Amino acid sequence: MAVEAKVSTATVSRAIHGLSGVSNETRRKVLSVARSMGYSPSHSAMSLASGSTQSVGLVLPDVSRWFFANAVEAAELLLRTMNYDALVYSLPDYVSGGRPRFNPEVLRSKVDAVAVLSLFFDDEEVRQLRSLDVPVAFLSVIQPGFSHVGIDDEQAMEMACEHLIGLGHKVIGHLSGMTNDKCPSAPTQRRRNAWIESLKSHGLECGPDMESPADIMTAKNGFIATNILLDRRPDITAIVASSDEMAMGAIQALRNRGILPGHEVSVVGIDGHDLAAAFDLTSVEQPVQDESREMVNVLLRQIKGETHIQQKLFPTRLVVRGSSGPPVR
Repeated sequence: MAVEAKVSTATVSRAIHGLSGVSNETRRKVLSVARSMGYSPSHSAMSLASGSTQSVGLVLPDVSRWFFANAVEAAELLLRTMNYDALVYSLPDYVSGGRPRFNPEVLRSKVDAVAVLSLFFDDEEVRQLRSLDVPVAFLSVIQPGFSHVGIDDEQAMEMACEHLIGLGHKVIGHLSGMTNDKCPSAPTQRRRNAWIESLKSHGLECGPDMESPADIMTAKNGFIATNILLDRRPDITAIVASSDEMAMGAIQALRNRGILPGHEVSVVGIDGHDLAAAFDLTSVEQPVQDESREMVNVLLRQIKGETHIQQKLFPTRLVVRGSSGPPVR
């Protein structure tokens, strides 16, 4: 190989293993010869030669919950077809004391772009994110100054509320994510705002005692939040949850109390979870995998040179099942 490339064996070794001390022109020549001889050079060497890492960072709070698992799967599969790798960087939001701070050094020089999945960054984290000097797009959370892909969260919640109001419900509780006034563009906050506005527009009660928030929108926390809500307001005839997982927890809490979901108390969720049909859950469905793929496409276009901020909102649809029906009390 050294003879073919007209360089020393030491130079060949440094070029193939991605080490310093080799000019870009020489590195490209060595790698070209290596390919022609059927040799597979290292990823780091190819990255140094091309100036590209062929990787995209996925920053998210958790990989176990349904939304994130589906989003990561769709992103990773699409990236793979485009000869890119996915580098997953989790910032768990369920740890004691709150989620860890974003550390740009985890991704620096390792990725060509960054996708942030349903995380809100404060001003300092935004500064650190921009210091990577790579394209960035946000999924679900609207982060000012960055491309965004998601749904109209207000419209999704309004759709859920209007369905219940149309059935005749007048006392509608809400299982929300933890409210945070510092994150007005977070999906949980936008859905909470829409619940309030939808009930107000019909002259219905929507006080704080009709809302039960949870730090993390899981089925377990939905179960706990529902029991708190029903202990406080036993007159509630319907519950709208900001996620399907919380709605599933609500259904179990109702059953444990001997309350028939969809008959005595209706339940509606948002997301389109794979298990929604098994729970007979009425849900406002969103196309999570389509959203994730579009986020990847936005980043790939920006890697190729597009510079303008892009926004894409996907439609949602109400799927009515047995968990919602007219009130009987």
